Amino acid sequence: MSRGWSEEGVARAYAETFAPLCAGVHDEVLRAAGVGDVGSEGGPARRRVLDVGAGTGALAVRAAALDAEVVAVEPDPAMRELAMRELARGETARAEHPQPTRPGLDLRAGALPDLPVGDGWADATLAVFVVNHLDDPRAGVAELARVTRPGGRVVVTIWPSGQTVQGRLWEEALAEAGAVRPPGVRLPPERDFPRTEEGLAALLAGAGLVDVEARTVAWEHRCPPDTLWRGAAGGVGGIGATVRAQGPDVRARLRRAHDRLVAPLVVDGDLRLATQAVLAVGTA
Repeated sequence: MSRGWSEEGVARAYAETFAPLCAGVHDEVLRAAGVGDVGSEGGPARRRVLDVGAGTGALAVRAAALDAEVVAVEPDPAMRELAMRELARGETARAEHPQPTRPGLDLRAGALPDLPVGDGWADATLAVFVVNHLDDPRAGVAELARVTRPGGRVVVTIWPSGQTVQGRLWEEALAEAGAVRPPGVRLPPERDFPRTEEGLAALLAGAGLVDVEARTVAWEHRCPPDTLWRGAAGGVGGIGATVRAQGPDVRARLRRAHDRLVAPLVVDGDLRLATQAVLAVGTA
């Protein structure tokens, strides 16, 4: 994976700002993966779920609560520490409602394109806002296909390029402030892919997945008005790398531009962010 989160404060900034935003797709991801589908005896179908780039562990805990056997893989030590706390809270909640032969939840160190599980281990492999951070998206998705059993599902989400409210907001703020993106924030064209429904579907199909479907998921995210700025100033994602690369004067102009652009989106003290992501699912 292309970027670590261990630079001081980045994992914590992600957990406090962008993680709740990313969680807006969790219901749709679990539904697309078939996690929690009714089994032959009337209860939830037990599925082996691999959560790749598990971040804070929130999605893994959700899957485990649906009776899945979950392996959560996260490359970054600082993020794994946060995930361990989230998983511990999930285990405490599960212990309060015990069930016989309940599957487990395992956190492992690892990264695309070399995951620490065998061929065809997972019934469902999830990569939520992970592929958009990879140095080699094609190799990463091929690895997702490798670890998924024949007939299993791979579910991937990405942010669409320039089509989200926050994407357009940041592009305008960067231009207004005269900010320059540092090298390496964007992939070279030969390794990148279109951040669209068609582009993500083609990426999954190119890895040998079949019956690929892609669609846009939309939701409204509500958060404190300074959330986007705190995440970016904390170094989260490509925009975080860009903000941290600027000098003090440019950063001050960026903050002013951000505040001006965010102001019309604040209602009753909350930033109300119309949010979109692209979700694709394919069968191994």
